[in-house]
Amino acid sequence: MKFCVFGAGAVGGFVGGMVARTDAEVSLVARGDHLAAIRMNGLRVITPDGEFTVSPPATDDPAELGVQDIVFLSAKAHALTEAAAAMKPLIGPDTVVVSAQNGIPFWYFHAHGGPRDGHILQTVDPGGRIAGAIGCERVIGCVITSSNAVIEPGVVRNIGNRVFAIGEPDGSNSDRMRNLSALLADAGLDAPVHETIRSEVWVKMWGNVSFSPMAALAMARLGPLVERDDLRRLGISIMEEVQSVGEALGVVFHQKIADRIEGTRKVSGHKTSILQDLEAGRPMEVDGITGAVVELGRLTGVETPMIDLVYALLRQRAREAGLYPEIGFDPLAYVT
Repeated sequence: MKFCVFGAGAVGGFVGGMVARTDAEVSLVARGDHLAAIRMNGLRVITPDGEFTVSPPATDDPAELGVQDIVFLSAKAHALTEAAAAMKPLIGPDTVVVSAQNGIPFWYFHAHGGPRDGHILQTVDPGGRIAGAIGCERVIGCVITSSNAVIEPGVVRNIGNRVFAIGEPDGSNSDRMRNLSALLADAGLDAPVHETIRSEVWVKMWGNVSFSPMAALAMARLGPLVERDDLRRLGISIMEEVQSVGEALGVVFHQKIADRIEGTRKVSGHKTSILQDLEAGRPMEVDGITGAVVELGRLTGVETPMIDLVYALLRQRAREAGLYPEIGFDPLAYVT
């Protein structure tokens, strides 16, 4: 089985490294110093269980790799338009694309049913270019609960958690999904199959829209955000708004906010990915996560005053740092 990781950074590098120890034929698409280090020394993966090095083919030109059976797409949301065009040489008639982004995925309303079926979110996929290039019919959704970081070029550290929940957008229990789950499990990853993968998206959105942007605004790790009463209350207010939007879309939350906060405490020393990007001078994920919930709030008629405020501040923080990828759409001004 040919398994390509497109975007072999922190999460993608961890997944690629783990799967490379199975019988799968793994390849990596990466860039810059990280790619150069992988080519020279292999990919070093550090986990709580130990460390290892693998040396799969790595490139910045997908055309070198040819058609794949599975493409694990872990590029950041703001880079997906470019990535979707670049990954075309990897895509054949039966290729499965595992969509593993933070935030609301570009395929969210594919096979959704109801009046919004097929709707395109402009904060996530302006003009529908990502869905058009990849094809939502080949997508399996993936919601990641795993803390990883590139600690130096060619070296990825996992500090705990390795859950990669997967699900078909239409809720079916397909052969391709079961095969993917088995492969990830063989690699030592927890890959539970969910009939309602969108519910898993929204549970993760609790943290993505609250403590993650708060971390970037406060330049803080997760610990102070959940331990300080004032900051925790702010996070809870945002999470309640997130839940209201999700429920307006028919999502059932099978977890309580308090339980999610307790889970965050367990990784209190972690720097969120958006804070890592800010500190490293990389483009920040603003619209595909926080901005998408603002847009969905307008779409469903749910007021989101705290999310609106955090989004406006986060967007300006990114602009001041020169790290905001402009999308030509302002969800704060969106009128349905």
